[in-house]
Amino acid sequence: MKIYFANSEKSSFRSLLIFSGVTRFAVNLTHLAIPKKKQLDLPTMFNGGELVLYTSENDEDVNRYDAFVREHYETLTHVIGRPDYDGSWMGERYIPLWNDPEDMERLSWLCQKYGKAAISDKAVNGKTISKIRNAMTRWDAKLIAVSSKPDVLETLAWDSAVVGSWTSAVRYGETQVWDGHGLRRYPAQQKESSRKKHRADIMRLGIDMDAIIQDDNNEVAKLAIKSWKAWESQTFGVYDPPKDDDEQELGLSENDPDINNFTQNQSLQNVARGGDNIAIRGVEKRHENEKVVLPIMGVEQYASPLAETLAEQGEDGEISIETVSTIRYNSNLLRQCNNCYLSSRCPAFRENAECGFKLPIEIKTKDQLQSALRAMLEMQVSRVLFARFAEELEGQGLDPALSDEIDRLFSFVEKFKDISDTRDMVRLEVEARGSSGVLSRLFGANVGDSTKRLTGGGFNAQQSDVMYSEILDLSEDN
Repeated sequence: MKIYFANSEKSSFRSLLIFSGVTRFAVNLTHLAIPKKKQLDLPTMFNGGELVLYTSENDEDVNRYDAFVREHYETLTHVIGRPDYDGSWMGERYIPLWNDPEDMERLSWLCQKYGKAAISDKAVNGKTISKIRNAMTRWDAKLIAVSSKPDVLETLAWDSAVVGSWTSAVRYGETQVWDGHGLRRYPAQQKESSRKKHRADIMRLGIDMDAIIQDDNNEVAKLAIKSWKAWESQTFGVYDPPKDDDEQELGLSENDPDINNFTQNQSLQNVARGGDNIAIRGVEKRHENEKVVLPIMGVEQYASPLAETLAEQGEDGEISIETVSTIRYNSNLLRQCNNCYLSSRCPAFRENAECGFKLPIEIKTKDQLQSALRAMLEMQVSRVLFARFAEELEGQGLDPALSDEIDRLFSFVEKFKDISDTRDMVRLEVEARGSSGVLSRLFGANVGDSTKRLTGGGFNAQQSDVMYSEILDLSEDN
């Protein structure tokens, strides 16, 4: 991946870049001061380095852009276009811009027509990243990222990138350092601790540590530039193929009559172009012996719990027990270090090697389930505590993300309690309609009536008269 350092249109930043040995620059035409009387000499201004021209997204001056490009495009390495401008007349130097994440069809069209495209970081997100990768692979396109986010740059196999965040080390006091695995960025509030922490990494880059401790702007900027250049030499996104000639690697020669046809369509072996339409060939059927179980899943055999009843005795006296096939999770990872998005900062990274970690997950018993749930609960508690620690370091107000994680933790605890509860509970719901009561509907028609009767049969008429005669009438005495 090639790194073009942005903000080089400003003389102070340009001087720092040239002094640090940078040979690739990105110029924002929107902020470039063009002399009115003196002729602009770009090769001299940028010390003969490579130049990429672009504009800010809110720049509406198309005429200025067109006039400048037509005058200087021969001295520019690449010209990143605008959504409202067609620069196909520039040939290979022109790179169309795509910055609308909702219009994936246009990206596919640009990759098909031009074989390359510049992508703004606002168009790269979790929903579009896979579609961008598919368009790049399908049309064998070269993509240029207009972004300074290491996570975005490490996600895809970008051909080059326009990076402008290196100036944050000068403007905002950031500390940007390459530690051998990744590019680390620390805010100004952490510059003292971060610079002491990465002392060995800073000295390995050939930077004066004493000047860094004294917060020398030039040396801090030099550290950021060298860190980005060290990051530039890494390979991200895809496997780096051998540098042998493709024809020799595939056993082809120039005399092969199909060599020209093959080289033009080697990235589209299953696609035939016909204007703007795409025709897909018929699907080739595979033999059943060629099909295998999906690598992330597996199948295991075990004896049925009813093995004794399912056992059958054959004619030769042997007993065969029926087995049951069940699906299981395959813990063998398919990840490889060369195409893993964490390769830049993974402690177990090894070139051309499989993943150095494994996940031996097995949940077959209640104890294993309890252990897995307990591990998830402990992990969530750790996330909450670390988020609280980060909230304190940032010195900001209440972090809504931390509150969400706390709510998620209590929800997890409640669900964990319900899963772990082994008490037996019987719940009975009865709905009565009509003249019969609940007891009659449950236990018979006469049960409800019998509950209304008094025990012992009650009083007859004579017994009732005796009871009434014994009641004193206090009203006559008064």
